[in-house]
Amino acid sequence: MTREEAEKHHFFEHFKTALDCDDLRNQKIKAANNKSLKALKVFTEVLGYLKDDALETIKAQAKEGEFTASDFTWVLTVPAFWGHPAKRFMTDSATQAGLVTKGTKGKLMVVLESEAALTWCLKLPSDGFITQNHSRDSQDQTAGAAEPDTSCNGLPKSQVAVDMLMKQEETKDLLNNHHRNGKGYVVVDCGDETIDFTVHKVMEGGSLKKLYEAPKNELGGQTVDKKFKLFLKEIFSNGVWDEYEQSFPSEVQKIMYDFICLKQLDEDVQINCPFNLGMLAEEHKEIETFFDSVEGASWDDGSIRISRKKLKSFYDESLQGITKSLGEILKKDLNIGYIVLVGGLAENQILRQHIADQFEHQYKVLCPLRPQEAILKGAVELGRNPKLVESQKKYPAWLNFFFENFKE
Repeated sequence: MTREEAEKHHFFEHFKTALDCDDLRNQKIKAANNKSLKALKVFTEVLGYLKDDALETIKAQAKEGEFTASDFTWVLTVPAFWGHPAKRFMTDSATQAGLVTKGTKGKLMVVLESEAALTWCLKLPSDGFITQNHSRDSQDQTAGAAEPDTSCNGLPKSQVAVDMLMKQEETKDLLNNHHRNGKGYVVVDCGDETIDFTVHKVMEGGSLKKLYEAPKNELGGQTVDKKFKLFLKEIFSNGVWDEYEQSFPSEVQKIMYDFICLKQLDEDVQINCPFNLGMLAEEHKEIETFFDSVEGASWDDGSIRISRKKLKSFYDESLQGITKSLGEILKKDLNIGYIVLVGGLAENQILRQHIADQFEHQYKVLCPLRPQEAILKGAVELGRNPKLVESQKKYPAWLNFFFENFKE
């Protein structure tokens, strides 16, 4: 894409925490080029694109028949701290995007991300969960030489196998008794921007009821990413990193994407140094010398090697915030028995181990395989069986009238 073409587009990212959930209708979202669009326009365009892409995919797979948006139930997931005004905003966005019409709004569900994730977790078989192996030998031993899958060449093969055990009997007990034991579940949704904490209870009949949601925060994966980027700036000092970031923004994006793969590990990692970054550094001095005064990093024949200790330090702020938030929730009189970790950051061994070390002596800490998919798969389940969510029960007619006529 040329510069002229790029100027005609708007690139939006990382705006979740900046949204005022009580006034989304009138709010604007700022793009990377500092241009702004109304939130309603942005959400409508995104939902419209996803709808069209879904229908095209279904059409390509279907052997016969024509399908329209009204043939399907659409499930939109939102953060737990989004209230009725925000849910109404999503309904309006979906209507303008063509997912539903005023006459087919019954085919639209707006559910909490935590509801969807927990729905999926409660449906999993006994071998569908992973927990950390708490062998201190495996945790404390010094990391050896980096294996091929500790570089940024795709998703690490060892991300599930390293330091994990299936506790099938304990998990089977959970699945068999969650309706009867009355214990609540803290769903910890470990996302890119935020870590969302929501407490749910399984009601008689299997539906979920939200008991509590914590205020929104900024403890998610971006906090870790920012620490990593600041570390690169510390390594490539004297303005080298600043010049590189300004001159080669797409390469910086690639570095950050590679780091997403690496930060799932709990060992020494290495990341390839892009050619242009190396060239800029060499204009000042030999690249190896940039690492002389930096603790936790070394130059390794074209790669930046980061020690396990330094990698773990990137998580300090997030882990401290998670510990504090969970501790406050668990002190409440909510009869909590389980902590369920979902979301992309829950793939991370450092995060899972920390939460297990802090809380597993009193609570069962569970994480499904592929935790980043739990919300998506749970949304499908809720679309098939809306009665599983307490919030999907029909409101009295007068309350529906209130939402419809006083939504502003």
